[in-house]
Amino acid sequence: MPRRAVPRRTAWPVLALTALLALTTAGCGGTSTVNQSKVPRQPVDKELRALVPEKIRESGTLTSAVGNDYPPLSLLDLDNKTVIGAEPDLIRAVAQVLGLDVKLVQANFDSIIGGVQSRRYDVAIQAMLDKPERQSQITFVDYMRTSSSILVSERAADGVDSLDSLCGSQVAVEQGTSQVDDVAAQAKKCAARGEPKLEKLVFPDSVGCFQALSTGRAHAFVGGTPTVGYQAEMSHGRFRTGGEPYRFLPYGILINKEDKDLVRAVRGALQKLMDNGTYTKILKQWKIANGALKRATVNGGRA
Repeated sequence: MPRRAVPRRTAWPVLALTALLALTTAGCGGTSTVNQSKVPRQPVDKELRALVPEKIRESGTLTSAVGNDYPPLSLLDLDNKTVIGAEPDLIRAVAQVLGLDVKLVQANFDSIIGGVQSRRYDVAIQAMLDKPERQSQITFVDYMRTSSSILVSERAADGVDSLDSLCGSQVAVEQGTSQVDDVAAQAKKCAARGEPKLEKLVFPDSVGCFQALSTGRAHAFVGGTPTVGYQAEMSHGRFRTGGEPYRFLPYGILINKEDKDLVRAVRGALQKLMDNGTYTKILKQWKIANGALKRATVNGGRA
């Protein structure tokens, strides 16, 4: 039996990521800039470096699209310019194994597949699920296991145990993510049962989603479990996860399907990081070690 609609909560002050960052960096051992990361510099693997396309090798730089609003995977540092998080740390370490520097380019989530296909970026790492339907467009080198979760106000948490309990609610989702489709499908189910309307609120980034939830415009936010858990922890009790995580799939580094040698190089470099402990160190630093993989897989996402 569907639960009642999630009640609207009195508006809370906006959860500004820059304000929360002070807590995050203190908890992860960082201070103010990514240059002070505790991730050790990686030795170059010459065999893997030889697989890197000549154009990239000669430039000495791997250009990677990255997000800036999905903590703890990616977020802006206290200078409001530098991107830090687990994903920048991982792609930087991968590049070092390949004897390359890395250039991080902040990009919108829904533009990164096209950006890698057009070679605007050599790779992209931006909390994108490796789903079978995306594998026809892009190749994924998987770097962690994740899922989707629901974030709601503490008052409403007991009334939310799944997507099915969101009928009659306004639900925030980030444009281009799998959760947009999840919420749209749930809205159709609510309507088919004659339940109160589920209204999908799509924002261009997760900051907009968090702000909508904070101000009471949205009753819930559906997103990746790492960032939902982060926001719940940083809210000091204002928000909680509703129900259990669902749909477990890996996040993957995006690489052009034609760049097969680059796929081999990146996969090999990531596996080196797994084997030497750097990978685990990065995930523990950002408190997401429960998503660790044992092997760096290619297109490992399954329906």
